[in-house]
Amino acid sequence: MLTRSEPLRTVHLNGSEHGYTHEALSACPESRVNGAKIHAYRMDTGPAGADTAGCDDAGMNTTSKVTSRRRRPTAAVILASVLLGALGACTSGDQLGAANVWSLTRPEATAGGVVLSVEDGARWTGDGLQVGGVGYASTPAPGPIATDSSFTVSAWVRPTGQPKEYATVLSQAGVVAGAFFLGVAEGFWSFSVKPGDGNGGSFVTNRDRASRVEVKPGAWVHLAGVYDSAGGRAHFFLNGYPASVDGVATAPVFAAKGPLLFGRGQAHGEAEGFFDGTLADVRTWPRALDAAEVNAAALIAAPDGATLDRPEQSGASACPNPHGGVCLGPLSTGTHSTTSFAPKLSYTVPEEWTNGEDLPGNVLLGRTDDPETGVWGGSYIGVYQNVRAASPCGEEAQPGVGTSAAELAAWYRTVPGLEFVGDVPVSVGGLSGFALDLRVRDGWTSPCPLDGVIHAVPVIIGGGVSDLHHVMGGPLEMRLIVLDWEGGNVAIEVTTVLEQHSLVDYLGQAGAGAVVDSFKFGS
Repeated sequence: MLTRSEPLRTVHLNGSEHGYTHEALSACPESRVNGAKIHAYRMDTGPAGADTAGCDDAGMNTTSKVTSRRRRPTAAVILASVLLGALGACTSGDQLGAANVWSLTRPEATAGGVVLSVEDGARWTGDGLQVGGVGYASTPAPGPIATDSSFTVSAWVRPTGQPKEYATVLSQAGVVAGAFFLGVAEGFWSFSVKPGDGNGGSFVTNRDRASRVEVKPGAWVHLAGVYDSAGGRAHFFLNGYPASVDGVATAPVFAAKGPLLFGRGQAHGEAEGFFDGTLADVRTWPRALDAAEVNAAALIAAPDGATLDRPEQSGASACPNPHGGVCLGPLSTGTHSTTSFAPKLSYTVPEEWTNGEDLPGNVLLGRTDDPETGVWGGSYIGVYQNVRAASPCGEEAQPGVGTSAAELAAWYRTVPGLEFVGDVPVSVGGLSGFALDLRVRDGWTSPCPLDGVIHAVPVIIGGGVSDLHHVMGGPLEMRLIVLDWEGGNVAIEVTTVLEQHSLVDYLGQAGAGAVVDSFKFGS
């Protein structure tokens, strides 16, 4: 229960369910205040969800562990054909018998007879369906895929610019969520399935992903997702090759009766995860294709200029947080580096520290002696790419506030309700900016209290790649360090729950200050 007597705290709000509100964070329990989710855990990834101590058993299974990517020489399509022959498969494209085929140069299907409609500016081009991050195409409902049985989906895609952390190429909608998602999740090409039509609570997302492959703007790639209902597994294929060794285990996928969506997904009953780029040659099969068949499917209608690089396979995930990307989990004493986060970050920790998130826009570090408990959670260090100043009311960035360290620091000095304990220029890990020690003023009354009770002060919100919305109000103290980086910023948030530590003790005796001092940012 939240009571007004609780002093200072950060909570994580994802009421609008867009941006990073995606199916990936639907695995674990949450509580709600006035329609906004207040999470006991500091999970800033995917669509607003929070892990509990037992969530790993019920949460999302992944197959990713990232090491440095080892690029192989580019293989032309003709070489991929030779490799296919080396697999011992004599399957040709015309023998695969896809139930539905759309070239996406026009609304009509090449096979299956299902005509598509376009919305919000999506358009047919000679290369395929062009969606600009807001538009999409869809079939009538119900969609053509029986998602509670075995199926395979595939598409050629070419992103325009760097995709956001979650961007959906194909999904068939249920009432609340999609039964599957093919596209980008946690910054990686991936295929996800859901046993239940819902987000949050006990609803689970199971994901297979190519965690050792960079998502490149402007480059054609072939994506395929295979759900084997009999075997209870989902497999993701990139450029015709399995992205992981074993795929991911899953309970039976629910029967989605909504439309098949091209260029967006669905979560919490709302459109989300819009893709920005071009989609071409979408195919579906009412069965689980084997590896040789998926390889053959990738060769059928390769766009001009496309290549079929074979990806380095992912291994088993070491990250105990099902929504933590490629985090390392419990850390040994010494120096470690991020894999997914940009800019690359190295850090040194003493005993009993853990890495709970390593995502393109978010890193989480904490002590094992500071567990996440109750609604307010525990103490932690968070690192984020390109945060924005949070609006006093609503889950949005404050208009007119810049993103440089100086502009953000100047804004925070004017925010009603914030009390500055420290405000100094700093240099951390090769980047320069300002360190602000913050707490909420005694007696602060918010113009828009949560549920009419919680008088919180919004502090930071994610800027696209980073996904978070943090407010103060409750038993918390915070050091917020904003640093200039490549025309934007990197933010370091050191948050303490006063029941565990004061900010001074956490930075000193508990060792958080030494961890931050060890930070080194790369390119």
